[in-house]
Amino acid sequence: MSTSLHSLKSSFRSVYPEYAKLLDSAKSQAEIKKLQSQFLKEAQYNLAKALNKTPEQLLAADQTAPIALTQKQYENLINATGNVIEQQLHVILDGTSRLKSMEKDDPATVTAQIVISGLVALGGIAYKAAGTELVAGAVEAAAAYAGVEVATVGAVCAIAAIVIVAILIPIIYFMEKPANCIVLLINELDDELAFKSDANVHGKPMLMTTPIPQAVVIPGVRTVATAGFIATEKREDALVGTQYGFTFSYKNIDLTFGVECPLTGIYVDNNCYCGIGISPNDAAEKTDSTNKQSYTTSKDGITLSITCNSGSGSIAYYVARAYKTPA
Repeated sequence: MSTSLHSLKSSFRSVYPEYAKLLDSAKSQAEIKKLQSQFLKEAQYNLAKALNKTPEQLLAADQTAPIALTQKQYENLINATGNVIEQQLHVILDGTSRLKSMEKDDPATVTAQIVISGLVALGGIAYKAAGTELVAGAVEAAAAYAGVEVATVGAVCAIAAIVIVAILIPIIYFMEKPANCIVLLINELDDELAFKSDANVHGKPMLMTTPIPQAVVIPGVRTVATAGFIATEKREDALVGTQYGFTFSYKNIDLTFGVECPLTGIYVDNNCYCGIGISPNDAAEKTDSTNKQSYTTSKDGITLSITCNSGSGSIAYYVARAYKTPA
């Protein structure tokens, strides 16, 4: 376990002591998965309560967690390579995790934690409110505060818990050797990215953020990029890892990424691929044949790129981008 991941686990234990106690006492991978499902239901219940709904009334869009990035975090991510990719994704995940213990705090305190995490907003409701403030000229902290106020502290913290339970538990608590891919997809385009389809050659999906809203354009100042997590893992008791492709639709154009984390590195490494106008199965299959840790492609004025932190390791971290091809 890397130093960064070890710190993430320590932070999880301090923020989720009840969850950590149960997970630490688990005797099998099946028991860990059962606990994860239980925790996810609790987070969904808390979100429904914050939104004045029943759990059955929750929409998929209520539970998704697009994030707006601060300028500093955006620059850190697009320039990240190697271990820095893992570290930067852990910064976001750790900061998001800490929101769980802040359900009863005031909006200003929660806002401070969001900004420290490199974010301006977390969740669709907060994103819309923060985006409106940014366009009107508000600084990042003020926009983040507006997002928390509109969405409510309870909803923001509940959405954070859903993301953390889905992503963190499988990578910090395991009986069997894991094989996970965690992707942060940054949308720098002028329209939203909506999930269209996915395909696993091996493994199964863990988490999908959809839609990932369009970037917030502040005229004459800058563009605030938005992002979302996508994750996949190997199946229980599988002798192979995960090999996964996913497609987002942008103005009826298919933007597709592929990632792979094999259980062993005998034949291929952790790798990635991307393409415009191709299927998720094609992208997943191409990860094997290309076996690259970084891939970029351009077509019709759009550029896709994806970079992996390392060719080795049982958890692969990726930063992916969709943006207008520079003139």
